[in-house]
Amino acid sequence: MHIELDADETWALLSALVKRVAEEPSLTDKDRASIRQWRSAKMKPGSELTRALTAKVNEDLARTMKNQARSQIQKSDWR
Repeated sequence: MHIELDADETWALLSALVKRVAEEPSLTDKDRASIRQWRSAKMKPGSELTRALTAKVNEDLARTMKNQARSQIQKSDWR
């Protein structure tokens, strides 16, 4: 199996994560604003940082899928 996200999908994932983190009750309003401002200013769709994040996410997904495939091969069926 091969999974690869494009830049728009990565940005949507990042936006969902930022929204979830910003909802944490332990954060102050200033912290919430800082997180949202960071995403709006630095992590714009199509920016170099978003492209780098996309590459990193895809590398991590590929490594995870490879490790899971290897784990399935090593598991015995005769338990």
